[in-house]
Amino acid sequence: MTEGPAGSRSNEVDAELKQMVAAREAIAPAPVDLPEDLPALYRNFVDDLVSTLSEEEVAGRASDELHRLVDRVVVRHEAKVGHTVEILGELASMLGAADSKNAAIYEAAACSLKLVAGA
Repeated sequence: MTEGPAGSRSNEVDAELKQMVAAREAIAPAPVDLPEDLPALYRNFVDDLVSTLSEEEVAGRASDELHRLVDRVVVRHEAKVGHTVEILGELASMLGAADSKNAAIYEAAACSLKLVAGA
């Protein structure tokens, strides 16, 4: 029994499919093993967040970064309004640090932000 053109093409496609499946399996990442007590670990991390952020290494780095971004903080008190706080410094960098997804947008608009912010 001879195979026609359709049977030959079917065999080629089947062989190609087997190669593709084998290639996909070869690059599939290994499953990630998560600890069974992951919720408890996370809860402990959050509960201990204050002490983690208070550690000298973390607080020192945060302080250094704030010093780089903030030039001056002005606190005023007005009887009708109450207290106001004015933060002078690298506004675009501050916004970018707070919103890393849009950091490039803030940096591109830095001159506009300075104008709006009154710098």
